[in-house]
Amino acid sequence: MNRRLFLGVFFLGVGLIAFLSNLGYFSLEKYIWPALLAGGGLIFMFFFLSSKSNWWAAIPGCILLAIGMSSALPWIAPDLESRIGGPVVLSGISLGFWLVYLRTPGNWWAIIPAGVMLSVASMTLISTDSGMETAGIFFIGLGFTFALVALLPGASLRMGWPWIPAGILLLMGFLFISSANKMASLVLPAAMILGGLVLVFRSFRNRL
Repeated sequence: MNRRLFLGVFFLGVGLIAFLSNLGYFSLEKYIWPALLAGGGLIFMFFFLSSKSNWWAAIPGCILLAIGMSSALPWIAPDLESRIGGPVVLSGISLGFWLVYLRTPGNWWAIIPAGVMLSVASMTLISTDSGMETAGIFFIGLGFTFALVALLPGASLRMGWPWIPAGILLLMGFLFISSANKMASLVLPAAMILGGLVLVFRSFRNRL
C-alpha cells in the first residue's frame, strides 16, 4: 500500500506539473525535469533499500537518476553535455544491474547487461582515431563481462560455459586493436602458438 501511495503521489505530481508547464506557467526544461527525474529515482532507490525482495527497484531507480543527471548537464556543465551525456545514462543503467547482482548474488544474469552497458559507455566515452580500436574496446569489455560471470559467486553450480564467449570476445577485441596498430600479423600467430601449447600441455597432463 505504501508503495502504491508513493508512486501514485509521484505520478500525480509529475502529471500536474507537466500540465501547468504545457499551459505556459513555467518551463520544465532547465530545472524541474531533472529534479522530477531524480526524485523518481530516489523513490525507487528507497524501495530498493527498504527490502531485499525489491532488488528490481535498483534498475528504474538508477536509470531515472542517471537521466536526471544527464538532463541537468546543460546548466551544470554545458561544455561536457555532448561528450558525457550518453555515457552517464549508460553507466546509470549498468549501475542498476550491478546493484541487482550485489543485493542478490543469485541474480547472476544481471552481470551480463551490466557489463554490456558499461562496455558501450566506455566505447562512447573513449575517443580513438580508428573505428577498429573502438570495436576492440567494446569486445574486450564484453569478454571481461563473461569472465566475471564465470568467476563471481552467485550461481548454484560453478559455470564453465562463460569462458567460451569470454575467450572469443577477448581475442576479437585484441585483434581489432592490434589491426588498428598494424600488429595483427604478429598477434594472431602468437595467439595460435599459445593456444596450441595449452592444448598440448593438457593432452600430456591427461595421459599422466
